[in-house]
Amino acid sequence: MIPLEIGNLAVSHPPDWGLALGISTAGFAASTFTDTFAARSQVREFTHETLAEWDVNRRQGADEILAVAWELAANAIQHALRTTAPHTRTKAWLGLVRKDGAIVCAVTDPSTSLPQHRPSSLLDETGRGLFLVTRLSTAWGWSVSHAGTKTVWARVPTRP
Repeated sequence: MIPLEIGNLAVSHPPDWGLALGISTAGFAASTFTDTFAARSQVREFTHETLAEWDVNRRQGADEILAVAWELAANAIQHALRTTAPHTRTKAWLGLVRKDGAIVCAVTDPSTSLPQHRPSSLLDETGRGLFLVTRLSTAWGWSVSHAGTKTVWARVPTRP
């Protein structure tokens, strides 16, 4: 089930995050990214700056939110963006929603391949992204739009 915070996000194409979520810019931020080498720092910087703007610090869970946002983005890079045709630069979206004591991280990518949560542990060298998302969030899931995109989301609680 898609949480209320996500709403019709997965079915809007191209994603119009503000309209689809029906929330003000004060509680919403979005950025695009590609499969470039710079995407890692871009996603982390965007998330860090947004959390700082919202006054969400380490004590309140900023590190966990940053880890979840990166894992969702990394999955999109590895499984959706890198599988497109050569010399084609497709984009994915990272959206952050601040609502009711949590931050919802949502990534929309141009693939309908569903995320696969396989058993792993923190000691595994690969394949632990969704394991971490599961451990750090209170809920996560995905939806596929009729337009052929997928949104993977996770709700990460903030602490007072």
